[in-house]
Amino acid sequence: MYNKKMQYVIKSVPTDDKQALEDLLNQMSEEGWDLYTMHEVETESSFDFNCIFMREKQEEDKTDLDDIVNITNFKYRMEKMLAAPSSPYASCKEIQLKISNQKERIKKIKSQLESDNLSPDKKNQLNAQMSDELRQLDSLKQALVNEISPDTMYSSIKEEKFVVNLSEEILEVISMEANDNLLAETVKVRQKLADSLGYVIPHIHFHNSDELSQNEFAIKIHDIEVFRSVVFPGYMAFYKDDIKGYKLTQDDITLTDDITGKKMVWIPKETVKDFWAKGMTPSEYIGKAIEYIAIDEVSDIMDYNDVNKYVEKVIESNSFLVDNILPDFLTAADLKYLLTCLIREHVSVKNIVYIFEKINDYANEPSKEDLLDKVRLALSKHIMKSLANDGEVKVIEFSDEIIDKIYSFFKEDEEDPIIRIEAADIENIGEKLIKFAKSKKIENPILVVPMDIRHMVFVILSEFIPNITVLAHEELASDFNVKFVGKV
Repeated sequence: MYNKKMQYVIKSVPTDDKQALEDLLNQMSEEGWDLYTMHEVETESSFDFNCIFMREKQEEDKTDLDDIVNITNFKYRMEKMLAAPSSPYASCKEIQLKISNQKERIKKIKSQLESDNLSPDKKNQLNAQMSDELRQLDSLKQALVNEISPDTMYSSIKEEKFVVNLSEEILEVISMEANDNLLAETVKVRQKLADSLGYVIPHIHFHNSDELSQNEFAIKIHDIEVFRSVVFPGYMAFYKDDIKGYKLTQDDITLTDDITGKKMVWIPKETVKDFWAKGMTPSEYIGKAIEYIAIDEVSDIMDYNDVNKYVEKVIESNSFLVDNILPDFLTAADLKYLLTCLIREHVSVKNIVYIFEKINDYANEPSKEDLLDKVRLALSKHIMKSLANDGEVKVIEFSDEIIDKIYSFFKEDEEDPIIRIEAADIENIGEKLIKFAKSKKIENPILVVPMDIRHMVFVILSEFIPNITVLAHEELASDFNVKFVGKV
């Protein structure tokens, strides 16, 4: 069905005319239409059922139905218009109005029954109608009881973890009719992260948002916006460095990529040359943003249900490891910290059984940070393999001056060591590193520092350099050719 063009039609019948509804359903079924959904809506004088039917588009049909809508806009415009009230308050008010109208109908029937001029057949008809109306009244009263129940409020206490909001202008990127639609792109991203990192991102919810400016999209994690950018339907995105020599036209759109910080050019699709570097469609760029946020915000995205799935994988293979580690040596919170730290630095946790074996080997490590260092050392060959280019890994070192500066961030008090960092100091170090990497034509800098400050250096520098990798000297596996390109 997803590869077929669908068409939709909307028909309305009064809610209190059961025969009309039955006739409509039979008629549309005979004509090959399937009922997609049905909503009760209020009109000026009554309540109607709006029935939405769908079928595969018939090319030979010359229909005069002017209320067929395209699937691209259907779910985001028409369904939004026909949806039931979203709040318990609105639902309560609506049910109360229905009860009031229902009582008026019953009152009229009762008045008719009190007439002395009724024939037996008419009286039986009114009695049957009265019974039906009373049953509907009972149903409405029960619906009102359910609506005002506190249980309804409890059921609404939930949150969409991963949300992508889209402005009106770019809704077409999720159309199932488009070859490069966003829904397919998210499946691609999820599969990529599962294969490369052993990390399965949760279900992603897409919404149309009136709060966004033209062509904008935004990503929210637990209802907090963490990313916002723009895409342009009908355009392809290129990094400016990849199309050197191209002369910009008045139709092109130049801006800074919010993911990499690099200059980007959006070029009309019809003017893109086949021999150019491969550009990104709007769907692919949003997919790239989803992938970036999924990793960058992994500590907020991964929950304890996700952690439990990793534990279950280990139990299937070697339950001893879990019994020996959890919860006496490692709590669920410790395990979540360890897994999210690895994923955040693009270290795969796909071989979760091996990771549990290493955790068991280092069960005497005093802290989570020490355990993380040991597990990374055990995975150092895998880390280096992912970074190597033809067996070579180019790395940058800090000068003794900068290393001393970083160590000065640690302050000892009477009980625990604390870290005091001046943003200006880190920004200065980051700018020097970026400038040095550019001078060596290195896009993704790999920095080597002492192990005891490795994780902290990554945490503070990744805020300024999203594509940075930070290794400890001990992680430089001898199986690879490590080339030191210089010091900052």
